[in-house]
Formats: sequence, structure tokens, C-alpha cells
Amino acid sequence: MLQAWLSIGYIVLLAILVLAFILWRRGLLVPAIAALVLGVPLWFGWEYARPTWTTGLITGTEVRRSDPDAHGNTTDIEYIYMRTRSDRGFELVNEDSWWWLKRNSERVFNDAKTAQSRNTEMTLMWNRWRSTLFSWYPNAIAIGASGSWPWWSLRTITFYGLSVVLWLSYFYAFFRLRRSGALLRDRDPRS
Repeated sequence: MLQAWLSIGYIVLLAILVLAFILWRRGLLVPAIAALVLGVPLWFGWEYARPTWTTGLITGTEVRRSDPDAHGNTTDIEYIYMRTRSDRGFELVNEDSWWWLKRNSERVFNDAKTAQSRNTEMTLMWNRWRSTLFSWYPNAIAIGASGSWPWWSLRTITFYGLSVVLWLSYFYAFFRLRRSGALLRDRDPRS
């Protein structure tokens, strides 16, 4: 359980909260609120899109037909079921994703079916959240042999490289704002 709370996502959220607290303690209430109003939704979007991976056994695959939409169109939804190393069940959908430039859901589904029949341990890279209330499932992005291969995926390197630029820019902007606020407060003749 401690491992989940020490993930990079929660560390970034903690850094946003600490930044807002520092700004508030220095008497910069508006920048502190702005740091929260901008940072927390930005973190939610980043956390939703962030790739994550899980290693375990593929225990099942299934294709279900969706309910008809307003125009009567249906689609086939591919589900992948997995038991993680901690023996927890994990359900994923397998959809193409423009965000991840994923156009190979048939190959991912075929690899999952093969891993299921061979009973081999696999690593699935996925994004999105699981919500039982809204029937949301994480989306499988890639599948491969058990190991640390997702770190060397071009998608992962690109995402985390852009993430470093995004979060450093965010924190740099508010530290510059804090400095300029401190300079303006020092120049104010009323204080």
C-alpha cells in the first residue's frame, strides 16, 4: 500500500500542495489560490493520461457488443482480464487511442489471447482510471514479456520527457511569481 502513495503522481500532487502552502505563508494569497486552481486540474489530466504498467497472468479475454447509440450503431469492445502479482483482479479495455497514437489494438488483443493460452506472465502498459460508478476501464496500450521493457518504449520516454518540461515550467512560473511578488512588496512604500 505504501508503494502506491509513493508513486510519482502523488509526489507531484504533494509538490503542488507544498507550493501553494509556501506561497500562502509568504502572504501571497492570490498566487497560492492560482497554484491550486491551475495545478490540481492539470494534475488530474496528467494522472489520467499517464502510462502505467502491471505484470501478471492474463486470465481471460472477451469481446462484447456495445449498446446501440442514438444512431443505432454498435461497436465491439475487447476486454482483457488479468491477475496481478499480488493476486488482484484487473480488467482493461483494448481500444485504439489517438492520444497514444495506438492503432494496433488487434495485435495487443492477439498477444493477450496467446499469453492466456500459454499461461505466461506478461506486462501490460495502460492508462486511464477504473470507475465502477461510470463503468470506465483502463485502456491497454501495449503488451510484452514480463520485465522492465515499458521504460524504453518511445511512448513512455516521450510522455515523461514532456511531463518533466510541463511540471518544471509550472513550478518555475510560480517561483518567478513568488519572487516578483516579494520584490513588489519590498518596493511598496506602505509596508
